[in-house]
Amino acid sequence: QRLGIAITMTNGQANRFLIPLPPSILLVVSLVQLFSCILPTFGFSQERTQQRRQQFIVHLPENWKDENNHNSGGWSKEAAIILKNQGMVALAGGDDMTLIEETICDNAQHASLTRLQEMHRRIESRGLDPTGLQEPYRFSEIICRDEGGKRYDIPVEWLGSSTASEKKKKGTGSSIIMNTNVGSGRIGTPLQQKEADAISEFHKSVNRIIKPVLNSMWSSDTESDDGPENNNDSDNASHYVAAAGFLVNEPGSESQNWHRDGPDEGYIDCFVPLIDLNHSIGPTALQPGTHTTGTQQQQDMDDNNNDDVLVPLLKKGEVLLFDYRTLHRGQGNKSQSTTRTLAYAVYRRKEGEVMVSGDIHNFPAALTLEYD
Repeated sequence: QRLGIAITMTNGQANRFLIPLPPSILLVVSLVQLFSCILPTFGFSQERTQQRRQQFIVHLPENWKDENNHNSGGWSKEAAIILKNQGMVALAGGDDMTLIEETICDNAQHASLTRLQEMHRRIESRGLDPTGLQEPYRFSEIICRDEGGKRYDIPVEWLGSSTASEKKKKGTGSSIIMNTNVGSGRIGTPLQQKEADAISEFHKSVNRIIKPVLNSMWSSDTESDDGPENNNDSDNASHYVAAAGFLVNEPGSESQNWHRDGPDEGYIDCFVPLIDLNHSIGPTALQPGTHTTGTQQQQDMDDNNNDDVLVPLLKKGEVLLFDYRTLHRGQGNKSQSTTRTLAYAVYRRKEGEVMVSGDIHNFPAALTLEYD
């Protein structure tokens, strides 16, 4: 109750004096004592969160592309186990190693933003608001997935297989590439040749990473490894691509509600950021383990300070895989000027030798902008 400085003078007599200190000093001392108790606990909590995040990250070895090295495939089996059990896994490179080359990511990002600009021009020519602020819209080439605008889904044809490359090179030398099916309908407006080349190179790079993981997880579930001739992924694969495209999250976008992409087993979402992620530009938040439960989550929870939520801050070209049924949401972009662009693909487990429909749940039939 009393705080001061005690002074003992030894001049032949033992006298003690108490010099009172002001209340402000008393408050400072009290705060120091309080934080000395809290900070160790806070540090432990931060360390525990970091350790938990590491449980969902698989770092690929430098020789991960070497098919002749029998030990190089251990990472894919590890990733498959985490993905199957937890409903998500992140694939990362080392400090000096990128999974997908920077120039390939940059070219894909440029192609996606060029496509976005062209689709916005066509929407505006119809007298509609291309930002989606007035009203969200859905066309086969572009979808506004936010009631407040600023969050766009740009579906494209999957061009990561040899069959797609051969199909692309055939024809009359046209400067455009005809897109095929995503979900329930054909993507209307063709890609320009330069866009298609950039996206094809990117898709092939993604496929080299994803194929061994999904084959490790799904190959035992298929009756045959021999796929049909029109397998749009690769020969002898356990899966195919049901949808592909780009997600563009502009500054000022709002956080999405927690959701599942669908109720069905056998779908895996693949996200690849085309820029380095940080908390301000709206990365994806996920709830591991919710792919096998029917639990829902309150929408107002703090994604960045919750032990049940993970927000992987991946570098450009790293990969996030998660089960279609895992609860997740895109966070709002709170930055002033940075647009977050990522590429996605929806992989589907092959049922025997049959490739059934694509991702109809997220890509129902829509009007096209092809003739605008």
